[in-house]
Amino acid sequence: MDEPRVDVWTVPLDGSPATVVALSRMLSGREAERAGRCRFEADRRRFVVAHGALRRILAGYLDVPPEELGLERGRHGKPRLADGADLRFNLSHCGELALVAVSRHAEVGVDVDRLRPGVPVEAFAERFFPASDARFVAAAAGPTERGERFLRLWTRKEAVVKAAGARLTQGLGLPVFPDTDTITVTDTDTVADVVRDPSGQIRGVWSVCDLPVPDGCLAALAVAGAAAPRISVRHGHLGSAWVRSPEYGVNSVRER
Repeated sequence: MDEPRVDVWTVPLDGSPATVVALSRMLSGREAERAGRCRFEADRRRFVVAHGALRRILAGYLDVPPEELGLERGRHGKPRLADGADLRFNLSHCGELALVAVSRHAEVGVDVDRLRPGVPVEAFAERFFPASDARFVAAAAGPTERGERFLRLWTRKEAVVKAAGARLTQGLGLPVFPDTDTITVTDTDTVADVVRDPSGQIRGVWSVCDLPVPDGCLAALAVAGAAAPRISVRHGHLGSAWVRSPEYGVNSVRER
């Protein structure tokens, strides 16, 4: 089987007021309503920029105006194109960073999260994760490394859950490393691992890898199938036009 191609967009969410207004005009009524329910202005801005940027990105692949895209949600909230087009995508955002994964070849899921000092990650892992995961977290040298190990596991599990369109509770017990008892984590830019759910709650086989993101955050990508994906990292610059390439919609910045 040929390796699936996936574009991973990084999008800054610190848009100017003019950018926020422009992107808000692209949102559907439901999206605008969700943005309006955000308690804090910073959260509302981030929501508008993330979802407006998602529409701009998808519009570049499909050659349609962003505001005319029909988006809907599956049973457990996974977004998809309402017209049944074969483009697969997923969105995750945390703080001032959003990631958008896009593929024409396979279902994808992406997750980005930030380290939160003081969170009792060891207790959470012991309660909800497999025993090998809990040992992996507990064996870290100190609280910072424990937090990093926990978040590495968390983002991988959530990326698979999002790709599969499943519930988060179904993914907590998912083994997302070949062997957490022996793994040594040294870099976020690693080879993809093949993940299967031994419980059968999440069906299929998934290729999972970590993504490079700014310090203080961790991110992961999950793609359907056992073949390691070919990932193109692309950067969305708000306020400027995104140039379409002949095959994949936009200019590639870096491939791995």
